[in-house]
Amino acid sequence: MKISVLDKRKIDVYLLLIVVLIILVFNAYKYAFIPAIPILIISYYRILIKNDITSILILMLISRLIMGPFLPRNSFSFNVLNLLCNYVPIGIFILRMYGNSTKLYVDRILKLKWTLLLAIYILVFSLYNLKYSLPIFPQETLPLILFLLVVLKKKDQNIDFDYLLLFLRYTFVGCIIVYLHPDFGVRMSELFSEGIIFKEASPDASLFIKRTIPRNTGFVFDFRILGQLACIYILLLYYLGKKHQYADVILLFTVALITFSRGPIVILLLISIGIYAPRAIRLTKKGLAFLGIISILGLSSALYLVKADNEIFNKYIATYNPYSKENAISQRGMFIQYSLDKFYEKPFGNGIGYLSTKSAGHRIFVGYKNRHREVPDKVYYYKVADAFLAMSLAEKGIIGFVLFLLSTVEIFFANRNRVSLLFLLGFMINLIGTDIPKQGFYYFVFIIVYYGIGQAQKERERAGLLKVEAERL
Repeated sequence: MKISVLDKRKIDVYLLLIVVLIILVFNAYKYAFIPAIPILIISYYRILIKNDITSILILMLISRLIMGPFLPRNSFSFNVLNLLCNYVPIGIFILRMYGNSTKLYVDRILKLKWTLLLAIYILVFSLYNLKYSLPIFPQETLPLILFLLVVLKKKDQNIDFDYLLLFLRYTFVGCIIVYLHPDFGVRMSELFSEGIIFKEASPDASLFIKRTIPRNTGFVFDFRILGQLACIYILLLYYLGKKHQYADVILLFTVALITFSRGPIVILLLISIGIYAPRAIRLTKKGLAFLGIISILGLSSALYLVKADNEIFNKYIATYNPYSKENAISQRGMFIQYSLDKFYEKPFGNGIGYLSTKSAGHRIFVGYKNRHREVPDKVYYYKVADAFLAMSLAEKGIIGFVLFLLSTVEIFFANRNRVSLLFLLGFMINLIGTDIPKQGFYYFVFIIVYYGIGQAQKERERAGLLKVEAERL
């Protein structure tokens, strides 16, 4: 069994600075600008001199460590750094690509024809009501456009997947370091409530399990996105032929579990089945003994937890049970029903952004708070959140929704292997209750890395087959 932590590489100063930045933001954000400056300088050197798209993706992923903490509560600084971390680097890369040649390749267009049609449909349908579509343009529409601009032009995006793997290794270690601090929950809450990370304060952000156990939001300050990066982490290991680097597997599973984000955890488990389950199952004496030991340990742990009657843990576990009233999907029930009602009113769509912007005048009853009172307070939301499939159906209509489904299969099942199939299954389940395609530049990184590593693997397999054929001749 090969266990490797750094693949015998020397310490990477750039990645080490990012880890230092993670620790400083959580523990002494006033000094975050110190490592942020050299990180920006190194990033732009690699982008401008080496035309390195990997540094662009990394800068997007760590942007929240820089934008807010660099000059806390300064809107101008936040906007400038948002441009420098997200918009300018990818803009430079695309301008260079199309500046040399505007030629597109028919074979690449055919591979992503449904995604291209979806992007065109969304752009045209966005004109239906710009008041609603413009606010969500950077969240949902722009990532798809950027993905197509890069992929349709370049067969090989020159992403250094090995370095991206190393980046995740460093940053996930940093996420565990800050999480182990006794005051992690308090400090994380301060970063959100005092407006240090985001442009506006987020005092009501859900950062704990039952207001007790802190969820690790990591360097992206979103436990769901951090869990999704754990899925990318294991896929990189798989496609790079490093799935037996168990130190990495333990690291990514540890981080995913302390996010307590159910969707990514389910996806991660499904991917793991696809990667590690044998192609043909043979029950040997050793295999049966191993399964027996695991079963006994699992049963013993379950009995202990039930006996311990840990109310918080039991309520969290119940959210995974599809038959429980507290399951994750039922928690979005009001949003799903509201979206479906809007779809029935207009089957061909209400317009992009209609349900996901507050300005549309929605008032959605989601439950009660202060239930101990004789007359509990009603809780209302003013936009649909965390119910992407239903919301997408209502906004895009039946045509746009079908295009979205075809595009999703086209991107995430391009490799047609067991791992891709199980990922796609988990991803679609996740979309019932999470707005992954509305995560802006994080979604752009997510799909370009996922699609890119899969295509690189197909090219390696094709090259291998050609080599074997040439040797035969």
